[in-house]
Amino acid sequence: MKATDLLKEQHQEVDELFERISQAGDNEISALRDELVANLVGHSAIEEEIFYPETREALGASPLIATSYEEHSLVHIMLQKLLSAEPGDESFHARLGVLKELVQHHVQEEEQELFPQVESAMGAERLEELGDRLESRFDQVRKSNVEALLTQNVAKSMPAAASGRRTRAAKPAARKSAAAKRPPAKRASTQRAEPARGAQKGRRSTPAATGRKKAAETAPAKTGRAAPARKPSRPAKTSRTGRKGGRSSSASAR
Repeated sequence: MKATDLLKEQHQEVDELFERISQAGDNEISALRDELVANLVGHSAIEEEIFYPETREALGASPLIATSYEEHSLVHIMLQKLLSAEPGDESFHARLGVLKELVQHHVQEEEQELFPQVESAMGAERLEELGDRLESRFDQVRKSNVEALLTQNVAKSMPAAASGRRTRAAKPAARKSAAAKRPPAKRASTQRAEPARGAQKGRRSTPAATGRKKAAETAPAKTGRAAPARKPSRPAKTSRTGRKGGRSSSASAR
């Protein structure tokens, strides 16, 4: 069987499983869900491991292939969320509906755009050989631990997000470590600095200041008026006793 025909057949099987789950009773949903998960994980594996690399070799770089890888990542995440929900819960059918929309969009792009290009680029013989390889690998994946492979696919599809979380978590730790190594900042003193001794007891006069002070004391105060001349002091009056005494002296002399 040609590779593109095999993949289309698997697309149809998955679509039928979606329909059966939506109409099944609670006792049947778990088994049908497991079948759906196994088919989608196996289908994604053979496309990513074999079909997409061969397609890139035949077509060269194509945005359809890059888009298909990203859509597979979203499908893997929704499959894991579907496995974590109980079939009777409301969230189970909500997740099933989102998964169905993702798968249908992916199938439409592949069957209408990618597969015609592959069939034009590859000959019939190459497509037959590729189909045999895809079918063999699909059977191997179905027999393996599908849930473990799904977990690996989810982790592999989100390495950048996991690295970003580790980086963001490391930054606060680094800041705390750096803060711990820094010496504690000196607290600003709330007390005023003590004034110098000269300020406490009056500033000590410098030689220049002392000279200016003496000159100011020596120089007459400038009042705008000439200082009045001092009156000459009068001679002291002699006492009467002195005059009498003088007379007595004169009389004696006589």
